[in-house]
Amino acid sequence: MLDKFQWKKWILPLALGIIIWLLTPFKPAEINIPAWHLFAIFVATIAACITKPVPMMVSTLIAITIATLTKIFTMKEVTAGFGNDTSWMIVMCMFLAAGFIKSGLGKRIAYLFVNLFGKKTLGLAYALSAVETVLAIGIPSNNARVNGIMYPIIDNLSKAMGSSPDDNTQSKIGSFLVFNEYEVNIVTSTMFLTGLAGNMIAIGLAKTQGVEITWMEWFLAAIVPGLISLVLVPFVLYKIYPPKVKETPNAKSWADGKLAEIGKMTLAEKIMAAVFVFAILLWLVGSKFGISATEVSFIAVAILLITGVINAKDLLSQGFAWNILTWLSIFMLMSQKLMKLGFFPWFSKTLGAILHGSNWITVLVILYLAYFYVHYLFPSIATQISALYAGFLSVALAAGVPHLIAALMLGLCGSLYLSTSTYSAGPAALLSSTGYVANKDWWKLSAIIGVILNIIWLGGGLLWTKVLGMW
Repeated sequence: MLDKFQWKKWILPLALGIIIWLLTPFKPAEINIPAWHLFAIFVATIAACITKPVPMMVSTLIAITIATLTKIFTMKEVTAGFGNDTSWMIVMCMFLAAGFIKSGLGKRIAYLFVNLFGKKTLGLAYALSAVETVLAIGIPSNNARVNGIMYPIIDNLSKAMGSSPDDNTQSKIGSFLVFNEYEVNIVTSTMFLTGLAGNMIAIGLAKTQGVEITWMEWFLAAIVPGLISLVLVPFVLYKIYPPKVKETPNAKSWADGKLAEIGKMTLAEKIMAAVFVFAILLWLVGSKFGISATEVSFIAVAILLITGVINAKDLLSQGFAWNILTWLSIFMLMSQKLMKLGFFPWFSKTLGAILHGSNWITVLVILYLAYFYVHYLFPSIATQISALYAGFLSVALAAGVPHLIAALMLGLCGSLYLSTSTYSAGPAALLSSTGYVANKDWWKLSAIIGVILNIIWLGGGLLWTKVLGMW
């Protein structure tokens, strides 16, 4: 049986691609024909990733096939594009995340933190935030952290404390903990280059414009605004969205019971913990010894495979990882080609001329806030980054924003903008539908915390990078 043909969802991508292609005689004189034709294919592909007549991977495969048939790319260029190191780093980190979940180490860490710091509700929120932070270093999927580890624990803990949407008691403690998890997940996704696949997509696109960002540079730029956010977000939510239950003396006994249930630390968990610490150390200092972040992720996964923590079946089951390897490699290939053919330089020069004379900080603030709030229109992190990051970055560079700062600030914004809607990403879709947080509260609280995060990361973050000597 054939899959259903989603013809209505094809209308916008085809219309945009064909119209732009037919406008070739009227293109700006500075842009050559291959660049214009690739731009038409690129726009059509982005539109297809939004309307989704087929999965994202399929859209990009169709696009690169058309670009090859029209002689914009050679097959040699296309096949070489799948050797993109950023794409492979994301895939390897997804495999590393599989080790966390399969070994059970992620849940054990959560139970230990609840056991140690969960006597009061605010303390419990900070304990769960600390767990999120630890997991984010090596799990680049916010979905995996929320869906696979954090939400099941928060849900069970809340119900054990007598707070459940099933009997309309969610406001006792569950509502606060669930929304705190969502916002803290955003912060931890931003703090580490390996905290979100979108971060690595951004640095891959930045690389096509000659800007390289290391794991350590990202970490140094994000650590101070990140820690400030981890302190302030739970506290602010505790004040504006307070739980009815302030004390949680039963949380320790609940965590004790869960730890007793899973028993002593297994050999798989011990190996996973050792490999995790080893990977962090190499991400921090590896560049000094010529070991890239991608190489570190390969080494970590190889050790997990050799020791049996994960196996070939686990790798093959990571559909998202193989999916992203395909479409991200193609997107980066097209972005790099648009740069090489002169389209992005023309684009940035044209828009940069409009902002001529403006202070670069003013330009960066305008671009950052526009990039943040336009996410209300996007139901996907990856789609917005793939569609807009390269263009926004090229404008920033043309306006005189220091290259590293432009790439970093827009990159950081690519996860902070999740504090917007109920459809901003997978965790929002899941958590907003659990019944713990009312829809109106979700939109209101997201908007408030979004403003706070922008003040911390854009205002404070710029000052911190100045202290670091990045500009």
